[in-house]
Amino acid sequence: MNRSFILLIAFLSLSQFFRGGDAFVQRALIKHTDWLWQLQATTSSSSSIATAEDIIKFAEKGGVKLSINTLGPAYRAVARASHNETLVIGYCEGFVRPTGNILHLDKMEVFKKSLIKCREENPDEFTGGGTVFGVGLLLGCLCLTHGLENGCTMAEFLAIDDENFQHKRLVRHYKRLGLNVVRYVGDDLKSIPDRLIWGGCGTLMEEKIQTLMEKWTPTFKIG
Repeated sequence: MNRSFILLIAFLSLSQFFRGGDAFVQRALIKHTDWLWQLQATTSSSSSIATAEDIIKFAEKGGVKLSINTLGPAYRAVARASHNETLVIGYCEGFVRPTGNILHLDKMEVFKKSLIKCREENPDEFTGGGTVFGVGLLLGCLCLTHGLENGCTMAEFLAIDDENFQHKRLVRHYKRLGLNVVRYVGDDLKSIPDRLIWGGCGTLMEEKIQTLMEKWTPTFKIG
């Protein structure tokens, strides 16, 4: 549905109720058609983001086989080598929170030794994930699609503060991926609720799932 068609619908619908060309009618028409255009743009944006199938196909082209399994609200996405599915490259796990429409990204890990082995055993096909962010981006976005399918609108992740230098690197990395800093979860009393949820200290980060998927969809869309 293009914009011209939307404007025509708006004009015809208003013309059934209003006659004449006074300023009030003109303002009403403009407001009504702008609202319809915004609605159509939002719908188009939502329907055009990458799906789980898009991401899985993209990964397969780079020698990675993705899968995701669920148990109740919990989920676990796994990346394996396509040439040897017994070789696990990494995983991402978490759960859909029962309230708040939040996708809780609990833990992500990519195994360096597995990456090296993939490059040695499958040098012609394995691309390390196909992007500068590697297999981790594939796993993360696959989990985001799972969140969208289950009514989640926000994704939350805690960059664990085990070591100061490593923690800063983690925060920078996830900022580049599109997450925003919410607050630091520390040892103080006010952070107790967050520590109970996350099980440790670190920087809490979040972003709208729709925003993240719109950012990375051009990478995964297969023409």
